[in-house]
Amino acid sequence: MRLSSISPRWEPLRRQAASLLLWSCFAVGGLVFSLIVFPSLLLLPVPVRRRRRYAMAMVHRCFASLVAACRALGVMRFEIENAERLRHLGRVVVIANHPSYLDVAVLLALMPRACCIVTSRHWRNPFFAGIVRSAGYLRNDGGPSLVSASEAALADNVPLIVFPEGTRSPSRGRLGKFSRGFAHISLAHGCPILPVLIDCDPPAYTKQHRWYSVPTAQPTLRVRVLDADLSPDVALPPGSHVHTPVIPAQRDACGETNGTQMPLAARRLTTLAEHFFIDQISQHGLSRT
Repeated sequence: MRLSSISPRWEPLRRQAASLLLWSCFAVGGLVFSLIVFPSLLLLPVPVRRRRRYAMAMVHRCFASLVAACRALGVMRFEIENAERLRHLGRVVVIANHPSYLDVAVLLALMPRACCIVTSRHWRNPFFAGIVRSAGYLRNDGGPSLVSASEAALADNVPLIVFPEGTRSPSRGRLGKFSRGFAHISLAHGCPILPVLIDCDPPAYTKQHRWYSVPTAQPTLRVRVLDADLSPDVALPPGSHVHTPVIPAQRDACGETNGTQMPLAARRLTTLAEHFFIDQISQHGLSRT
């Protein structure tokens, strides 16, 4: 039966069944990959660096397949702007807001290789532990250890994905408070920051929705890779807002980032990024009224 021939009355139920099928396959596949496929990479007689690249490539293909299946089964539509900017990134910190559970899957589906900062519970989760360890993802323990751990990925010219909110956004058009981890990493390693704006309309797989809940209307996940380079060296003047997507500056604009000035520079950069996302949410009409 063609999807278009299904009665609108039964469409939400069909999408809920398709969503349940996809998430079940995702869970089972994650368990198989964590327990069998990714641990088997340890047996390859190649350097650790190459094994991690193999793992990243496998994650990319798996999530690309998940996104394709979501699209084919009508679970969700995807609109991507400037996707080509994500395909050939090197030593860059990619930051994004986090409205839905699928955000990281979509970003990894768009990026052939990337490193992520993940919560510590994923390192204990049997469905994800093997994946995050094999791919060399970073555990979000915070502090200097996170900055040190990020050095290997960035030195290998691999982009780093960070969700500064740390968890999914409170609701559509609102941001959780940004943590400073991405700012410390960018400042410590002199990496540019590429912002990505994500929106899900109507909201689905959010903090307020169960993973199996689907809205009546088919949701659309929009990913906008913004034409911006948030310099790690910009100090935000008190009370000001960012109104331009390109923010150039020199490294000494925040002063040399030594032990005493790093916390101040990281605080300013975090505030800059948070205000930038707030402005972008408003400009794209995503603010709640």
